[in-house]
Amino acid sequence: MNDILKKKASIWCDRLSKLMKDKGYTQQTFLKEYKDKYKGGTQANVSRWLRVGNTIKKGDVVKTIGFPSYENMVNIAKFFGVTIGYLTGETDYESFEMEKSCQFLGIDEETCKSIKNVVSGKASRFHFASEYEAVIKYLFTADEFPIFIEKVREYAENMYRQKHPIDNIKIVQKKFKKDIADLAIQCLDYDDYGKTDDFKDNNIEPTSELLEAVHMLRDAIEENMANEEENKLMVKLSEYELQKIYFELLKEIVIEEHLPNMVIPYVDEKINLKEK
Repeated sequence: MNDILKKKASIWCDRLSKLMKDKGYTQQTFLKEYKDKYKGGTQANVSRWLRVGNTIKKGDVVKTIGFPSYENMVNIAKFFGVTIGYLTGETDYESFEMEKSCQFLGIDEETCKSIKNVVSGKASRFHFASEYEAVIKYLFTADEFPIFIEKVREYAENMYRQKHPIDNIKIVQKKFKKDIADLAIQCLDYDDYGKTDDFKDNNIEPTSELLEAVHMLRDAIEENMANEEENKLMVKLSEYELQKIYFELLKEIVIEEHLPNMVIPYVDEKINLKEK
């Protein structure tokens, strides 16, 4: 088996095993439903399907377990609602429809599945697909929605800057040799004027390079402190802007003409609607 087939075999085994695990199948329960649906298959078949690419030895003969027949590959793919290409690694999308949807929307499969689960009601303990579909529609088509997404991204960026600030001290340290940079850190509070000469008292020669490093490090410390305050302020401003846009978005979604499509009527309301 060449390298390409080995790779396909490995992906086949991983994805088939995962599909069975995700659906809660053991080899036995999978075989039972597969036989009921396609009128074929044995325990030995299932075992081989899960070990494609592995080698088996019979006497002096070593054989590599090959892929199922094309008919069985088609049936297995249909059984799990995926494509053969997904099982063999030719695509990472479970279906052509999913691939087309993701490409059209410019999102990944996980995001597309999440949207599908929300619209279908699977993501909730209540299953009212049409009402959830209406909420998604009004959310995505709202004028404020793109602005909301933009503000979320800005908020994320400001949070990132706050959690991962630029360390100007390290930038300055890299401009000098390590011994000069280390000594400059030690001398940050030293003075060389007036009655006190900290450099002389500590037997340190205040060379022009050392003094330059000290000066730049002092500026870097001040810049770090200023950036820290600015980052805190930007996060607070982002939170305020995001909350404001969020409530504007809700107001746009929950308008009178949208409400009937998003609400689950009471039983008596359903009766009245039928009578009308």
